[in-house]
Amino acid sequence: MKFDYHVIVIGAGGAGISTASGCAMFGAKTAMIEKGAIGGECLKSGCVPSKALINGAHIIKAIHSAGAYGISAELHGVDFLKLLDHGKSAIDAIAARESKEKFTGMGIDVIDGEGVFTDRHTVRIGSRSITGKYIVIAAGSRPMVPPIPGLQNTPYLTNETIFDLKRLPAHLVILGGGPVGLEFGQTFRYLGADVTIIDLLPRLFPKDDPEVAAVLEKKFRSEGVRLLLSSRILEVAKAGEEISVAIENMGSRQEIKGDALLVALGRAPGLEGLGIENAQVTLDTHGYVRTGEDMRTNIRHIFACGDVTGQFQFSHMAGYQAGIVVRNIISPIGAKADYSFVPWVTFTKPEVAHVGYTEQIARSMGIFRESVVVDMELSDRAVLEFQKEGFIKFVLGKRNRLLGVTIVGDRASEMIGLASLALIRKMSGTAFYPMIMPYPTDAELYRSASKVLLKNALKPWIKKLVRRFLVG
Repeated sequence: MKFDYHVIVIGAGGAGISTASGCAMFGAKTAMIEKGAIGGECLKSGCVPSKALINGAHIIKAIHSAGAYGISAELHGVDFLKLLDHGKSAIDAIAARESKEKFTGMGIDVIDGEGVFTDRHTVRIGSRSITGKYIVIAAGSRPMVPPIPGLQNTPYLTNETIFDLKRLPAHLVILGGGPVGLEFGQTFRYLGADVTIIDLLPRLFPKDDPEVAAVLEKKFRSEGVRLLLSSRILEVAKAGEEISVAIENMGSRQEIKGDALLVALGRAPGLEGLGIENAQVTLDTHGYVRTGEDMRTNIRHIFACGDVTGQFQFSHMAGYQAGIVVRNIISPIGAKADYSFVPWVTFTKPEVAHVGYTEQIARSMGIFRESVVVDMELSDRAVLEFQKEGFIKFVLGKRNRLLGVTIVGDRASEMIGLASLALIRKMSGTAFYPMIMPYPTDAELYRSASKVLLKNALKPWIKKLVRRFLVG
């Protein structure tokens, strides 16, 4: 059968761009379909604008903290709209590097419109239909808005619409204590708003080691963020200018009132209108596209990557999965995804970064042997910058092999890459001790953790042997 294209990619977010670019680079005739702007959720309403806003909030925090250095500084005000405009400017600057012209110049046919499967090899865009030997679903995700009583009749924000605010809320109520809720919660607190975060679970960061929640919950509460954990959302209502959220906490009903509501309760696959049933592609119980390790769906020539698979919904993972797809399309050797060493970061202050297995998971797998935790206050850099909150934790298996690393600190996002390399290379927890780390840097904590392990490994007989050697 003759096809119009070797590869059709549905979606031009991080996963779609990487897939289309990779296939085109190897000479495949490629089409990329996008109903919105090129760049996807991360560029338009995720990583880029949120981190721009977070950075501004951290500058405000630094001004308020200047007195600790003997610096007399005063904040005369925050132009909230200008701060949001900075994020939009960043989007425009980055979008200029990912323009339609760039991809057409690579030989990719960029098609504006909504792609709809009509069968396993055919996608319709408006009145036009195209066929592809391979089709890649990279349709992304959207904010999940659950059927909470009263929510549909109440104005609410998501990560996509919060940047459209025209003023700083006096009291922002956030439903959900995951990464989105925590990042925005702390940011808006630094900007001057009262903030309440409501979550069903008993602690923050449930997927991380418990030491993380202990540090961050204390930090948030000390900064004036109200955390209502173990709380079930009953209903939402609007009365005048106020929004009311009724919850059940500790067996009693409470009402929290604010003037803005952010729904941060997770993500849902962006498959609406895609006609996925016409391609007979199997979905999982949450509605995401089910794939194997090779990123193939149950239909062998149809792949999926990025958020739409529901696995590790990070921009860096979208690019990683896209690479697996490209290799399986253009090479007979093929490739499989390995999720053993996926790094992630929550951009709170301090940041939380992790890669590999947590202690709980390692224990459940029967591969845990020991762990070591070194507090951030042992970093001279952290001490001199008044950023002593946090730690580095090694999770170790047989023969001291490193299984996972968690870092809590102001530069954790920049530190975690070294741990990723160590895990991939199957290094031991003591491998950092011979390394010469620049001073003063937080990265010295890697060496400190290795030193603790070496010290713990010293047996009395070793010390006796050394003393004999020195005497002799």
